[in-house]
Amino acid sequence: MLRFTEELIAMDVAADTSQQVIETLAAKLVLQGCVANDYGAQTWQRELDHPTGLPTQPFCIAFPHADATGVYESALAFASLKKPVVFKNMADPDEDLDVLLVFMLANKDPEEQIQTLRNLSLLFGQSKKLQELREQSTPQTASAWLKRELRLS
Repeated sequence: MLRFTEELIAMDVAADTSQQVIETLAAKLVLQGCVANDYGAQTWQRELDHPTGLPTQPFCIAFPHADATGVYESALAFASLKKPVVFKNMADPDEDLDVLLVFMLANKDPEEQIQTLRNLSLLFGQSKKLQELREQSTPQTASAWLKRELRLS
């Protein structure tokens, strides 16, 4: 079961780098007991080797994650950024993408990760839905919106 709560949401995040965004979301996951203290560092290292930025419309998104090592409970953390932060393009690591929404995955079970990525990818392909998500102003409304759209309980 994927844990997703208001406590795993960061709205209007002011960050200058993708590493800061990853650290912000990892800290939320650690605080909720979902991952080990070094999950942020693991995720950042993986991001350097395997970027997770996607050139979606009307703005770019990223979904950083690490391996299951150090994951105690599968969870999804989410950040809406105050201003765009550069993540590298998954398909072209030399390309910088200005990202406004970040979904950080922590999955214990590879099979569960595939299903979560499948659900997220359906959302990523709908520019209207991404815009609706961007318009959410509180962790409560963002949580309710994401739970509904991703069919999370």
